[in-house]
Amino acid sequence: MKIFIDESGDLGFGRSASKYFIIAAMIPHNELQIKRCFKKIRQNKLKKKMRELPELKYNNTNHEIKRRILQCIADSDVDIAYAVLRKDQVYPHLRNQNHIVYNYLTGSLISKIITHYNRDEPINVIIDKSLYGFHREHFNEYLLYKMMESGQNITICEDLVSIDHVDSKHNPSIQAVDFIAGAIHRKYREDDGEYYRIISNKTIIELDFFKGRQK
Repeated sequence: MKIFIDESGDLGFGRSASKYFIIAAMIPHNELQIKRCFKKIRQNKLKKKMRELPELKYNNTNHEIKRRILQCIADSDVDIAYAVLRKDQVYPHLRNQNHIVYNYLTGSLISKIITHYNRDEPINVIIDKSLYGFHREHFNEYLLYKMMESGQNITICEDLVSIDHVDSKHNPSIQAVDFIAGAIHRKYREDDGEYYRIISNKTIIELDFFKGRQK
């Protein structure tokens, strides 16, 4: 099982910081469908200037491209899970510990996904390459710990778990999660579910810290 992870928003707490922070996950059951989505849209729907971009991201595309990509994701055999952090509820002593908050949110979401599927199989977590050095090592160790404690009727073996930090420019599935995270963030940030409604029926897990429904 592959689990692709990306985020939207920031973990700052200044005046210009976002009010919400989103961790999104996509679990593709046929990853080739996602690759075809981006290839087709690049070839047939983008102007030359856009085709020359190294990658498509939620923040560098217009309304029509966002809608097409999200619809293509919705038409693919994927599941979506996400965690949303309401930052005004974060304890003051954690507001300068971004890596701890990030690790906790991601670990909680991955743990919930593994519990949902409850299958004894290799697990590959793929995340955009944004963590380095100590923070990456600590993230990997914490994520592995959360994954191994998440099993209900199965035992997660360390040998079956891999965590890869990849360059999103070369990974359409990571790019897809960027659009998913962007659509979810817009739903909360602007109270606008236009984009999220396209993919909502693919959502299997919603973790709302610390308010609302836990799906």
